[in-house]
Amino acid sequence: MRVLITGITGFAGRHLSSLCASLQHEVHGLVRSGRESAAPEGTVVHVGDVADPGDVRAALAAAAPERVVHLAGASSVGQSFAAPLETWRANLQGTVAVLEALRLEGSPARSVVVTSGEVYGRVDPVDLPVGPDTPLRPLSPYGASKAAADLAAAQYRAGYGLPVLRVRAFNQIGPGHDARFVLPNVALQIARAEAEGRSELEVHVGNVDTRRDFTDVRDMVRAYWLVAEGGDPDVTYLACRGRSVAVRELVDGLAALSTLRVSVRSDPGLRREGEQSDLYGSADRLHADTGWEPEIDLETSLADTLSWWRRRVAAGCPAP
Repeated sequence: MRVLITGITGFAGRHLSSLCASLQHEVHGLVRSGRESAAPEGTVVHVGDVADPGDVRAALAAAAPERVVHLAGASSVGQSFAAPLETWRANLQGTVAVLEALRLEGSPARSVVVTSGEVYGRVDPVDLPVGPDTPLRPLSPYGASKAAADLAAAQYRAGYGLPVLRVRAFNQIGPGHDARFVLPNVALQIARAEAEGRSELEVHVGNVDTRRDFTDVRDMVRAYWLVAEGGDPDVTYLACRGRSVAVRELVDGLAALSTLRVSVRSDPGLRREGEQSDLYGSADRLHADTGWEPEIDLETSLADTLSWWRRRVAAGCPAP
C-alpha cells in the first residue's frame, strides 16, 4: 500500500514512517525544500509547501496514495503566542491545502487529519475527561488553529464527501522529541551534564504542577494508522491514555533515571498565564472502533527518551 505522510520529518512523522515501513507499505513524504535529507531512510520524497494546494496536489498525483496522514504544522503552544500568523498558516491553511488538493485531485485515499487535545482549552474539572462532543474553547493560537483545522476537515467530509477522518491527539512523549518541549529538554540537559562528568544538575522548567494526558508517540502513531484503516469518517476520535499526570511526576521520573543529583526549579518566567491546570480525554470511541489502547507505559517512554538523548550527545549530534 502507498502512504503519503505530511510532516514526515517531524516527531510523530518519523515514527509513523517507521511503523508503515514495518508493515511493508511504500512510504511517501511531503517535505519542505531544504529538508530532504531529514526524511526517514527509504522515504519517497516529494518537495513542497504543505500550505500550497498546488504542491500538495503534485505530490498526490505523483504518489497516488491509498492512505494520507496529515501531520505537518506548527507544534508548539508556547511559540504560537509569539508567532500567531505563522501558526495559523501552518495549521489551518496547511490543512485546507491538503483537503483541497485531495478534492481537486479526486483522490479516493482515506485521509487522517491529526489535530490536538489543545482544541478544548478551558474545561471545568468536573467536565473531565473531555470527549468528542465537549465544546471547543481553545486558549492559544495553536489550539485555535487546530480547532479550525478540525472543523475544516469535518466540513470537507460533510460538504464534499471526502473520506477524511479526524483524530484529536493529546500530549505525546518518547524518543526523538524536539528539545523545545519540557521533557525532552530536561532529558537533553541530563544527558549533557552526565557526558560532562558532573555530579549534579539544576533544571529550570515552567509550571510543573500542570497535569496533562501523556501517551508514547509509538502508541499514538499506531492509533493514527488504525483510524486510517478502520475508522469511521463520520465520527471524531480522541487518542489519549485517559488519565492525567503532573509534569512534575515525569520530570522526577527522568531525574530518577540519571546518575546525577537532579534538582528541579519552577521558573515563573517559563509559565503561561491562564493555562488550563488539568486536561485529559476519553479514547473510548477509538478503542471501540479499532481496538486501540496504549501499550507502552510512561516509565518506558521516559527511559527511552533519556537513552535517545544520551546517544545523541555521545555522537555529537544536534537536537532535531
